[in-house]
Amino acid sequence: MARLHGGVAAALAGVAVLWFGACSARADVVAGWHFNGLTGGVPTSVAADAGSGSMSLGQFTGGLGTLSGTDVNAWSGDAAGLALAITGSGQNGRWMEFTADTTGRSQLSLSLAARRSSSGFAQAVVEAWDGQAWRSAATLEPSATQWQQHQVDLRDLTFLQNGSARVRIRLEGATSGSGNVRFDNLRLEAGVVPSPGSAAALGAAAAIGSRRGGRGQKGQAAPPQPKAGVEPPKGDQSAEGASEASSSAPRKAARGRSSRGSG
Repeated sequence: MARLHGGVAAALAGVAVLWFGACSARADVVAGWHFNGLTGGVPTSVAADAGSGSMSLGQFTGGLGTLSGTDVNAWSGDAAGLALAITGSGQNGRWMEFTADTTGRSQLSLSLAARRSSSGFAQAVVEAWDGQAWRSAATLEPSATQWQQHQVDLRDLTFLQNGSARVRIRLEGATSGSGNVRFDNLRLEAGVVPSPGSAAALGAAAAIGSRRGGRGQKGQAAPPQPKAGVEPPKGDQSAEGASEASSSAPRKAARGRSSRGSG
């Protein structure tokens, strides 16, 4: 049985490795912005730093700038650098909008890092364009004390996949002209969907593990046979019985010596 379990465990471990490899191979940044290149000011249109996409900031009437960024939600190896900053209660109700080509992509998600000042924008409403209207996807609440990662699952919004995605983040809740919010390391990603070839490999690995497990069960060593003339044991002694037998042996030996001495 132990060999069977070991074979199954090895097979499952192999399947897990294949699954991880398949998933890693298919993970894809559709479009992403780390804003580290905004050293000369903030234009009304910002091209994606990773993947392919464009961010429009034309709705804002002012208040665009940069502040210190973060490595929260950053790509591996990227410096904290700069973050996009939006300042002033006059920008309440305005939004940043980005578009990306999602042809051949599905299972979409959005992630970003955000923080605000105490009088900055308390809410960032994520909305998606369904072709006729903006549909709410999530409402983020940036922290006023530290950078935090935010993730939005867009998988149910199937109109965004396999075509062109339009998503915007609308700001609300700033209470002063100096209140701000910062965004960094924003990215739209395609989900992890194993290819048909990867799925076939997973199935083959599971089948191989099953066959190995079966061979391990059949290949177990037979229990040792008793030698001729030796009576086989009649079951295992309990711990209590073994202890009692062990403690009685010295007493029997002592009685034997006493009898020989008196004779």
